Amino acid sequence: MTAPAPVPALPSTTYKYPPKIVELRKYADSISKKATDLESKPQAESTLGQISAHALSIANAVESACAARSLQVLEPFTAVAADEIGRLLSSCCTDLVYLKPKPPKRERLGILVSRTFSRSRSPFPLPVHTTTSPDDYLASLKAVEALLRIENGQSQLVYSGTMAPAAVQSPAFLQNEISTSTVIDQVFKTALLTMTNVKDGLPFPFKAIPQTVLHLHQHVEDYRAIDNSIATVIRKVDDFVEILAKFDRQNIAPGEDIARAVERFFRAVQSIFLRLEILRATATLKKLVAPTTIQTVVAGAEAELHDARRLLDMALQVNTNHTARQILNAQGPAKSNVNYSSELPASPKILHGREKELSRLVSFVVDRSRPIRVAIMGAGGLGKTTLANAVVQHVDVAATFVARRFLVTAEAAVGVDDLLTGMLATFGLPASSDTLASLLHHFRSHERTLLVIDNLETIWNSANAQQRRMTEDVLSKLANVTSLTLIITCRGADLPPDVEWANRDAVVLSTLSPEAALATFTDIAGNVPAPDQPIRNKLLEEVDYTPLAVTLLARLVARGKQLRDLDRRWNSVHTSMLRTQPNGRLDNADASIQLSIAYLPSEDPAPLQLLSLCAQLPDGMRLPVRNALGRLCGFRDLDGVLDVIRGLALVYVTDDDTIRMLSPIRLYVLEKHRPSAAHRASLLEIYYEIAGQAPRVLDSQFPAARDKILPELSNLDALLMSEMQTVDEPPSTNLIDAVNTVSSFSGHNVPNERLLMALIPHIEHLPHSLAFSLSILARIHWLRDAYNLCLDAATRARALYQFLGQRSAAARCDIAMAKVHRLKGNYPEAIASLSTARETFNDLDNQLDVAHCDTDFAVVAYERGNYDDAAALFTSAREVFLRLDEQAGAAYCQQMLGDIHRIQRNYQAAETQLESALQTYTSLGSMLDIARCSCSLGDVYRLQRRFDAALERLQVAYDIGQKQGNTFRIANALRLRSYVHQDQGEFAQARRSLLDAQRLYKFIGDTRGSEQCAEGLHELDEDEKVGNM
Repeated sequence: MTAPAPVPALPSTTYKYPPKIVELRKYADSISKKATDLESKPQAESTLGQISAHALSIANAVESACAARSLQVLEPFTAVAADEIGRLLSSCCTDLVYLKPKPPKRERLGILVSRTFSRSRSPFPLPVHTTTSPDDYLASLKAVEALLRIENGQSQLVYSGTMAPAAVQSPAFLQNEISTSTVIDQVFKTALLTMTNVKDGLPFPFKAIPQTVLHLHQHVEDYRAIDNSIATVIRKVDDFVEILAKFDRQNIAPGEDIARAVERFFRAVQSIFLRLEILRATATLKKLVAPTTIQTVVAGAEAELHDARRLLDMALQVNTNHTARQILNAQGPAKSNVNYSSELPASPKILHGREKELSRLVSFVVDRSRPIRVAIMGAGGLGKTTLANAVVQHVDVAATFVARRFLVTAEAAVGVDDLLTGMLATFGLPASSDTLASLLHHFRSHERTLLVIDNLETIWNSANAQQRRMTEDVLSKLANVTSLTLIITCRGADLPPDVEWANRDAVVLSTLSPEAALATFTDIAGNVPAPDQPIRNKLLEEVDYTPLAVTLLARLVARGKQLRDLDRRWNSVHTSMLRTQPNGRLDNADASIQLSIAYLPSEDPAPLQLLSLCAQLPDGMRLPVRNALGRLCGFRDLDGVLDVIRGLALVYVTDDDTIRMLSPIRLYVLEKHRPSAAHRASLLEIYYEIAGQAPRVLDSQFPAARDKILPELSNLDALLMSEMQTVDEPPSTNLIDAVNTVSSFSGHNVPNERLLMALIPHIEHLPHSLAFSLSILARIHWLRDAYNLCLDAATRARALYQFLGQRSAAARCDIAMAKVHRLKGNYPEAIASLSTARETFNDLDNQLDVAHCDTDFAVVAYERGNYDDAAALFTSAREVFLRLDEQAGAAYCQQMLGDIHRIQRNYQAAETQLESALQTYTSLGSMLDIARCSCSLGDVYRLQRRFDAALERLQVAYDIGQKQGNTFRIANALRLRSYVHQDQGEFAQARRSLLDAQRLYKFIGDTRGSEQCAEGLHELDEDEKVGNM
């Protein structure tokens, strides 16, 4: 089949262009109009004239292709083209707004003279992004136009829906291109050639997928030059191809599950290729290839590939919508082939972390004083069967029961009768019309028998109520046999009724300890190289130290998989990678988890609905949220619904009444069982309200408000990030406000820019929101020691605020910029920015912000050694802060005055000021300020020869810096700690701390800190010489 030939057609009068195309046309028309306005005499050959012509040509071609195909809703591939082209035209349109028409020559001369002799800077300088020249836009528009392959006014790319039509028209040409390629190895060539065969049954344009993948590799170095993170996306594309190449069929027929996965993958690869090609075409436009943009492209690409990979995994292994019986049939033999044997399974070779449980169970089992019934319960994958095997094979149990130890599994039984018939075979008994009576007689005729029934959930959790009652009746009758010691293993947390269980108080298994998980991993996979150990430890933590997940992970490593590759795959596909065989609960984490989910009642959707909502919250669902969901989602009996999922051990409830899930179960449910749109909207509504309660300022109410929001931070981060990744339309006001509020609060806890980096690309067209988000981002970058990024964000926010006429907000950005200049030692620039800000605040009669400016002026004076000037400024600013009840500002001034007393060797006055400031910070709960003040106070204690007190204070500062990821605070604590060691003659420790501090200062570009370390190392050298004399 060849690609359909494009037929140029004018849209009918009733044709309605998709919104993205309407927006694209709007940008093109605006560019044309602005270009006309800027040129006194419009000239087609001028730069602006060419920009206008190319923008209109692109818009016309895309419109024509869409109308010809009668696209009421854009296909994903075409939607990507519209998105990326729209972003380019939007950026061009925005930058042209800042250009001004050229004035007459005489007027230009007057402006030049005015600027030359003016003593004050213009209050409205051009925004930073206007450095992009029209020539750069022209080059990018030409490159995009070539990429669209515009012929006769129409885009062949948009029309055909593929970037590689030659692959469809000439398979032989494609096979030759793959075979002769020099950019891929022979193994991958074979995989691509295999793919060219299996996809032949697919309709146009999906046949083009191998050539598109090849094109990705042909340009991979160009993409890496833009950003190296793009290479990880291409590797995930390769993973998909390699898996599909192992598919054991000659062709893929349309409509099959595998076909849907390949089609989704094709659209994903096409979208990725197009985005990357447009990035390559616009590489000269710095803001279009900025880190935030690259991050958005990579995240979007990974999400699309993840969706395709999920479909592929589902198609190649167990369908997650199978019933429990279908899953069991997929992993076990049919009834007629079940082999019940009296032979015991081998004793487990690896059983780390279960020593206490094993000892306790053995003590129960060998107890001759009473009939013993023991239940081993818990979620799938926690090692219930392994622990039961260990009990049966224990030396004390073997001595007690000798040959009267038996283990039967209910895993493959189709019902209670089937299990009982199998037990007859296990005990060597003849067939009977009343199997249960025969078994009971057999047990009573022997003095002692140990019977383990493994995987009881198969028959007890049956949807058939009669089977459940029959199972309970059998257990009850077995429990009445005094000579029988009974052990069951069963998924879930609810014990079968009417049996006196000996271990009722500790019946549900937990996950392993980190130490036991590591020992288990090492026994299977061996030791790993030192550089990979942090990755190994992280992966073990990510799987929640669940025994099955740890075992499968270790087996993958033992088979030669690299930990770095597994870490990358875990971030993409999570539990789907934890399999050593396609099916089977012991070889596949997904199959094990789905088996538990399949036991949920099919007639009642509420338990699965609640489970899917719990999975959205990595830090658990707390009671207030649960109560609110009950009202908003209409759960009639929420406690009863919770009992169902808790009974199957899919969730557990902590002492503070929080519903939590083991990480593998949560991630599986998160991916495979998503909540309804209405339920998710209700959950978002609850968390938008929680986000709104985050404290914004440091005052007496801050600690209480902080303690309320902290337990929900991880949940907020996960929900808000997920919403931004899935939203197609511009973000809602609620979402924007929540991201800004949570991000701003993170500056008082652990500064985190992740949410803002994801939000900002979505709000480029909303200047008010964008400016506010950028100003928060600047502060977070500052707190994380990313000073260049801080300066970029603050500069851009300032330009937007000036454009919007918000002078006060723009002046606060000046203060942020001044802080960066000061830290880098650029004091003239810092003073200039502060002067501009102070003048603005003075004009607006904003006394509080004037005091903040004076504080920063005082810090400049302090750092330049002008201590008298600094003390005067700190004192006057503190008086203003006290008058306006700004406790944090007053405490900071007091802290800096204490520092000045320290430098002037007035240690008692320094101690008084610093301890008072620290007390204020502690009452406000400001961790950053506590760390900063602790450093200063620790150094005063050192100078007073109170070394233990000094090290204690510096450790507080260091720990806070570590928790917040604040490199500057960590470096300060290390530098001051080195002085304590030096004063005590501990020169080796002093040198080690000082070198570590110097390395960190250099890493963040702190010139002054690096110089202080250099001076300290020189003094240390001198002290060591004296000490050695």
